[in-house]
Amino acid sequence: MNFSKLYPWLFVVGAAAAVPTIEGCRTNQSVGSQLSDSSITAAVKTKMIGDHDVKAHNIDVNTDHGVVYLLGRVGTQKEKEEAERIARSCDGVRDVVNHLEVNPG
Repeated sequence: MNFSKLYPWLFVVGAAAAVPTIEGCRTNQSVGSQLSDSSITAAVKTKMIGDHDVKAHNIDVNTDHGVVYLLGRVGTQKEKEEAERIARSCDGVRDVVNHLEVNPG
C-alpha cells in the first residue's frame, strides 16, 4: 500500500477533528494567564492535600487572573481560615475570595 497518498488525507482529517477542541477552548485570557491560573490552582490544591487540618476533597479551588476562589463546605471556622491561609501562601496569588461555608457535623 502506498502511504504517501494517505498523508494529505490524514492531515485534513486530523485538522478537522481539532477544530471543535480549539473552538471549545476560547477564553478572554491570554495563554500565559491561563497557564498561570492553572498552576496556581494546582499549587493550592496540592498544599491543601498535604495539610492535615484541611479536608481538600470538600473544597473547590478556581483561579481567575491570579484571584483564587474557594468554594465548598468545611467542618470548622479553623479549617476555613487554614484553607484561605494556604491559598494566600502560594506564589502568584493576587487575592483570595473565600466562599467556604462552615457546616459542623
